[in-house]
Amino acid sequence: MSATKKIAVLGGGSFGTVLANIAASNGYNVSLWVRDSDQALRINSEGANTTYHPELQLSSNIEASEKLESVIKNANIVLIATPSLIFENIVKRITPIIEDGAHIISCTKGIKLDPFRSMSDIIKININSSKNSVGVLSGPNLAKEIAEEKVTGTVIASSDELLINDVKETLSSDTFKIYSSDDIQGVELAGALKKHICNHLWYC
Repeated sequence: MSATKKIAVLGGGSFGTVLANIAASNGYNVSLWVRDSDQALRINSEGANTTYHPELQLSSNIEASEKLESVIKNANIVLIATPSLIFENIVKRITPIIEDGAHIISCTKGIKLDPFRSMSDIIKININSSKNSVGVLSGPNLAKEIAEEKVTGTVIASSDELLINDVKETLSSDTFKIYSSDDIQGVELAGALKKHICNHLWYC
């Protein structure tokens, strides 16, 4: 995938910030969606997301914005790293403006109950699967360790080989290792279970 292509990261929290920075450090133009204009202004002016990673100097290839439409426009890869509680709302908002052929990847751990739906299920229900491919990025890693450039790993799961290859090319680094799988449900459920367990244990 050409480095001139645009990456959209939705969610200016801990994980979204480090994913945006890896992609930007690899030479890609990254638009980072955050929920308010003050946070966007601070990130753009200070070159850091001081709320989550004050120690991490962000690449100049990142532009933060609270305007979801401008972040999504012309994006070839969309990484959704919002909290699970607002995930479905965000997916519904971006569905009409997603570029044909764009890869849509859930980076959010969680399950919606009643009815039971994973985050990738929510994407597939809302987007046109004949025009866009879906993937899940999940792994046993901590955003803080990624920011500190400790060696960490993650898995990109999809039935689309092109999506897998594009995500690997975009996010791989010397310290962030990406493995692939076609088992979207298995990867997603394992991530959600890990999150649930960690919420009840002090050492995760």
